[in-house]
Amino acid sequence: MIDTLGQHAQTLILERGKVLCPATERVGLALVQQGTLIRQVSFHDGSVASTELLFADQFLFSSGTTSGADHNVGYRALESTVIEWIGTDHIYEICRKNNGFIEFYLEKKHRYSRMVEDHLILRSILSKKEHLLMTLAMIFSAKLRRNECAIKITIEELCSVTGSTRQYCSKVIAELCEQGIVINHYGGLELCDYAALKTQLGTDARRHYDLFRAKPPKEVA
Repeated sequence: MIDTLGQHAQTLILERGKVLCPATERVGLALVQQGTLIRQVSFHDGSVASTELLFADQFLFSSGTTSGADHNVGYRALESTVIEWIGTDHIYEICRKNNGFIEFYLEKKHRYSRMVEDHLILRSILSKKEHLLMTLAMIFSAKLRRNECAIKITIEELCSVTGSTRQYCSKVIAELCEQGIVINHYGGLELCDYAALKTQLGTDARRHYDLFRAKPPKEVA
């Protein structure tokens, strides 16, 4: 099964600002190898809302069917981003031949959908500052796993993901800069002290952050 996935995998490089629509390209499954994507939803009135960020080592799913595909959902590269992807047809073929894979695929896809929903729900559960700080902690947690400490993201993009106003977001970033936690390069943020950033999380934000970052327990032999 792994060999089959590898044989059909294609590499795509998205330069900063380029948008990938998985439904249009018939992407069945993709893995972000490098960079950062922002998930955007386009509405009939022309407005665009951002719901989350995708980092290296995270999966990207699409419904892929003609009738139910999310043609209004796209992923814009915040920096040069490399993904490996497999077409919908190949995914369906592998699912037909391997019951174990279809269970894995559907489970992961369902979990991903729930995480997107949960991220939006957190906007109403957490305070504006808690949600903004938790988003930053998740951004840099993903970056640090790849020995990176900076991300190219504008204040406007961060506002779109967190639901904060530009003024409020700038205020919180300025406070973090004054404390030596991050450096604002105006179009990018550089992390200086991850431990200090996590201490900024309130009780509710820290609990939700730990749930998002929780790893499944290892099976006992």
